Amino acid sequence: MRHQKSELFPGSVVSSIFGSVASVALVVAVLGGALGCAPPSDPPVADSSPVPAEPARLPVSLNDVMAALVNHAADPIWIAAWHDPETDEEWRDLERHAYQLELAGALLEMPGTGPMDDEWASNPEWLRWARDLRSASELAVAAIEARDQSTISSAGDRIVEVCEGCHFEFKPDMPTGGKFGEISPNAADLEDDEE
Repeated sequence: MRHQKSELFPGSVVSSIFGSVASVALVVAVLGGALGCAPPSDPPVADSSPVPAEPARLPVSLNDVMAALVNHAADPIWIAAWHDPETDEEWRDLERHAYQLELAGALLEMPGTGPMDDEWASNPEWLRWARDLRSASELAVAAIEARDQSTISSAGDRIVEVCEGCHFEFKPDMPTGGKFGEISPNAADLEDDEE
């Protein structure tokens, strides 16, 4: 006797649907394995580690900062030690110069484009002189805001000490590096103006 295949629902629509579904599942399983289907992976993530930043660099040399900004801002403070500002406008100008000098001290802590700038800006003594300039300038700002002539004179003296000390250590032969050809005024220069 021949063995007959038994069907749950012989000759029915249900039997043909189950057969079709089973065939499709078998094809999907075979193709999925052949194509290496795997669960979708996360998209690649960009490297989020910080890129080492270049140190901040001034667009000019430190010598330019000193000759153009420090000299320009310090001179009126030194002059105020000999000649009291008389008008509100003169006091405001003097205050602006004191702030400029304070800012110059901060700028001198950053390298610029000059040949010695990287060496200077990484030298602890140079950085100390730059901070001393900022401190002396803060004293000048406070003295000017209080219109305290005696303290302006003390701040001016401290600024001179800082500038001369730094130049003695780092630039003894060329105070301005030949820039602008200016040397700051002294008391004798001002006495000539009064005559």
